[in-house]
Amino acid sequence: MDVLVKGKPFLEWNVKRILVYVVLFTLILSQPAEAVDERYPVGHPDQGLPHPDFVLTPYHEDPNHVLNRVFQTSFLVTTTPAEVGLALPREHRDPAEFFQKSWYFAVRPGNPADQKLFGGDTRHLSRDGFESGEATSFAQALAAADGEVVRILKNRPELAVMFQHDLLRIAERLMETGRNPDLLKPIVAAIRRVALSPDQLSNLPSTYVLGLASKCFNSDIPSDLLRVEPPFDGPYLELLRNSTGVFDASKTLAWSRVFVAWPTSRKDLIDFLSGRLKADRIEVPVGTASVLVQGVVAVDDRGRPHATPIAFDVRVKWLANRDPMSVENRTTTRDGIQIQAYELRRMSLRQGDYGRLFRALHDDDQAMFRDYGALKHTTLAAQCAVCHRLHEVPDANLGGFITLEPSTEARPATTGLERLRLAEREVQQFLVKLRRVTGTGL
Repeated sequence: MDVLVKGKPFLEWNVKRILVYVVLFTLILSQPAEAVDERYPVGHPDQGLPHPDFVLTPYHEDPNHVLNRVFQTSFLVTTTPAEVGLALPREHRDPAEFFQKSWYFAVRPGNPADQKLFGGDTRHLSRDGFESGEATSFAQALAAADGEVVRILKNRPELAVMFQHDLLRIAERLMETGRNPDLLKPIVAAIRRVALSPDQLSNLPSTYVLGLASKCFNSDIPSDLLRVEPPFDGPYLELLRNSTGVFDASKTLAWSRVFVAWPTSRKDLIDFLSGRLKADRIEVPVGTASVLVQGVVAVDDRGRPHATPIAFDVRVKWLANRDPMSVENRTTTRDGIQIQAYELRRMSLRQGDYGRLFRALHDDDQAMFRDYGALKHTTLAAQCAVCHRLHEVPDANLGGFITLEPSTEARPATTGLERLRLAEREVQQFLVKLRRVTGTGL
């Protein structure tokens, strides 16, 4: 006689429960590699760094496809940083004691124990060069990116542009570091093979518009912010400026546009930009906001640069307060400036998953940064605060908006095309240098 469990035979009850577990376990095992988180989550010791078990497929659904191999070999690297920021949670004990003045500068030398996997589907290129075996694999993958592979890639012009941009950035990095000179000619050849016509480039979609329409951005920014001829005429005013090397397109191979919104009126911002008010060191008011957008400058099939609507980097910044620096000041810089950054995900672009087209970055997300010198492993917040902060700067009145410094000669844009044309000219300078180094042009 069967033992009853809540009115059911014991054997029948257990068999059904076991079957449920088997089905659940089978479903877990059948999940695609993409079901693994792409990056370590919030609160993890390596928050924001790429997960080694996640299979990146930015340019083809097959992880082993040659286009993916080119990307994986170049944008994923296991390496040791030259410096490690003490802003990493594991590098300091008491946050209240740590988040005082100069916390963003605090670093220590890297050592072999700091070796980690960096990069991935991000704007950051964490690689300075290739070891011998890596260089061989990379060259073989480049050579295989030809014929039918290229034809299929060009059927997705937006992916062809991103793939070419990746190659251009690798070439620029190798030229800067002086490493792997033998790879430059194969890279140039691949850049030329995937180049699109001017007509194809002019018909690319705007990833900024796609991301905004799909609610990728948790920020109140206008959908027509990047409009040209005439430029956007809402609360945000595009500012032309003398940029630092960080936004020099001969190095970034990208265009950049900056927009600023005053909390009172557009006219008050224009008045501020006049020399009369800047001489009085008037404070930028709390509530002032800015938007920085960077996008791809592609090279067409005739070797000419074109600024495209493929935006890959959107950063929204606002002055939240002017309270003292403290762990209790819950802003990016810990002294009143908040920054929200978004990065284009190549995989989502390929998949048409526009709801995840841009990845929102967290202040404590980690990455390998190289904008200001040696490779440094630190948090996004620490890297941002190096330039954007209120403490220990002579122009705290500007509220961290370095675009408004007198030396930048900030002035309103007239057409919205100015920064795009400037980026094209600067990329042309890079192409001339690349031609001189390799003896071959695009």
